Amino acid sequence: MGILGFSDLLAILAAASPLLKLLLALVVFVLFWALKKPLTNLVSKVLFRLLNLKKQWISKEKLNHALVPCHSVFALLGAYIALDIMGWADNALVLHAVRIAVIGLVAWILVRFWDVCADLLLDANDFMGKQLNLNLSKTLMSFVRMAVKVVLIVFAALAIVAETGTDVTALITGLGLGGLTFALAAQDTASNLFAGVVILLDHPFDVDDYIETPDVVGTVEEITFRSTRLRTLTNTQVIVPNNVLTSKPITNWSRLQKRRVAFTIGLEYGTTSDKMQRCVERITEMLNNSEEVVPESACVNFDAFADSSLNISIVYYTKEVALAPHLKIKEALNLNVMAIVEEEGCSFAYPTQTLHIQKD
Repeated sequence: MGILGFSDLLAILAAASPLLKLLLALVVFVLFWALKKPLTNLVSKVLFRLLNLKKQWISKEKLNHALVPCHSVFALLGAYIALDIMGWADNALVLHAVRIAVIGLVAWILVRFWDVCADLLLDANDFMGKQLNLNLSKTLMSFVRMAVKVVLIVFAALAIVAETGTDVTALITGLGLGGLTFALAAQDTASNLFAGVVILLDHPFDVDDYIETPDVVGTVEEITFRSTRLRTLTNTQVIVPNNVLTSKPITNWSRLQKRRVAFTIGLEYGTTSDKMQRCVERITEMLNNSEEVVPESACVNFDAFADSSLNISIVYYTKEVALAPHLKIKEALNLNVMAIVEEEGCSFAYPTQTLHIQKD
């Protein structure tokens, strides 16, 4: 007695009683339902080995997250085989239902895999920044992630609508007219959205940067696609629409490479030229020898004969750009300037007036 072929099995099923077919269909469906998790785990192990042959690109947790829809895939496969056993698989209504389910599952799988890909892109952000000079912000990636998801869902929805027999062209035309009306009513929101994309792509500032515009000054706390939140020096939060930020000049103080110091000191008119020259030379030497000052950036000169003083102009750059440390460095250097003036026997001038009284 030979082994039964697939055609023989179908013939036996065709000749079987409806009750036997129903029992067999239930057994097949329950079997696939019970094995959906072990089968998914098997697919996960195979894919994990294939994707990580030379280097681990994806973790088991993320791969399992992406393969969650496989449970439903095996359940749908069991249901379809059960329906085929019952002889209902050729029914038009059943075929449409199965196709709709397949479209939904494919869209679900693509969305899950896109989630994993987006996470991998963020994980590889440091490498991409060094090798490709491409930095991806979390806000931008969240927008791209959501946009791709929306596109996948829209295409899946249109495919499902087409499967039901609805005229997709007429539906898209109607949605286009409605979308145009909505766009005209939401011009300001669209303007902020595009401005947010410009900020994320152009990177005029990042979170934690201290920026200044003609309207607001503060530290950036959050960047969204509609607005940017700033924390001012008075500890108040200001929410600025993105189109307002991108339409005006932005000064990003956090991206200073060095911070400039410029001021003038005035000595009394009784200061001799020799003492003035020694003060200028010693202050220049002190600044150039300071580890906190940018090398050879100091510029100290006897600048002007003012009304009440002989002015010395002092300009230099500090390496430290953060405000608090910069002010401490500036304070220490100012004290050194005072000490030099005192050691040279000079005095700081203050506004004075000389009155000549003429007697008749």
